[in-house]
Amino acid sequence: MLTQMAGTARRLGRYRPDSRRGRRIRRGRLGGSSIAAVIGKSPWSSPYSEWALQKGLVQPDPTTASQSRGNYLEPALLKWYADQHPEFRVRRGGTYVNVDRDYHLASPDGLCFRDGVLVEGVEAKTDADADGSGWGRPGTDEVPIYYRVQVVWYMDAFGVKRWRVVLLDGRLQFREYVVEYDPAEAQVLRDAAEDFLASVFWDEMPELDEHPATYATVRKLHPKIDRDATVQLPAELAAELHAAVLGMDAAESRKRLALSKVGAFMGTARRAMHGGYDYALRQLSSKGLPYVKPDNKLDQVPPPDLPDDTTEEAA
Repeated sequence: MLTQMAGTARRLGRYRPDSRRGRRIRRGRLGGSSIAAVIGKSPWSSPYSEWALQKGLVQPDPTTASQSRGNYLEPALLKWYADQHPEFRVRRGGTYVNVDRDYHLASPDGLCFRDGVLVEGVEAKTDADADGSGWGRPGTDEVPIYYRVQVVWYMDAFGVKRWRVVLLDGRLQFREYVVEYDPAEAQVLRDAAEDFLASVFWDEMPELDEHPATYATVRKLHPKIDRDATVQLPAELAAELHAAVLGMDAAESRKRLALSKVGAFMGTARRAMHGGYDYALRQLSSKGLPYVKPDNKLDQVPPPDLPDDTTEEAA
């Protein structure tokens, strides 16, 4: 029978993150993937999208094909790791919470015990493009930053000094990495978590940013279209969209940020205008969620007039 305690963490059980029970447990708590989003280091989530999830304003996305593949391969990766380290008894993980910080959640892939005492943990990862996505030499701590954040968060939850990361790369080769605990890093994550959860409590939504997850969340927040509704964009927002769409050096991230801001401002409205010109429409995608489409004739619209102190900033 599994002990209910592991180091400085208490076991809650084993739950899928997208299950009703899993969502309830995660409300008001932050796990390894969530804390990476909170500090802006996750490629999959942003502070804005994580905040909306915590508030229950949107639901988690369905499990992706890549996530499903990782779930299927996880037992094999842990078995390989256990064979390389007979000094440990490797147990499958579950969902745990730190005994002193109830917001501090951890869902490790594996826990390593010696003589019944937890000594370290292990995460199992797959990456078909490992050589181009931040993985360094095996045996080092050179793992992608979002995985480093995750395992530092886990070490801090369990009170251990080391965490292993096992990778199956695109050549079907196993790699092992070792990350050591850094109390300064852990304190940065704790402070960020507490500030973030305070913002959830006080309804202080994070600023919109250029992350794809932020734009996806804006779309989820307004799933309907009021076809009779038109909003008038403020001059600054109209100028930002105009410059992002038509600027010669406008990056895709700048355009995505402008679309997020316009979509959030529009709410359920179908059309956005400024100065008598159409600027954007909200249209249904093939998956049913509306997206913001800049007007086809925006290139024929003169840039909005702005006060002298804002023109240079929006250009």
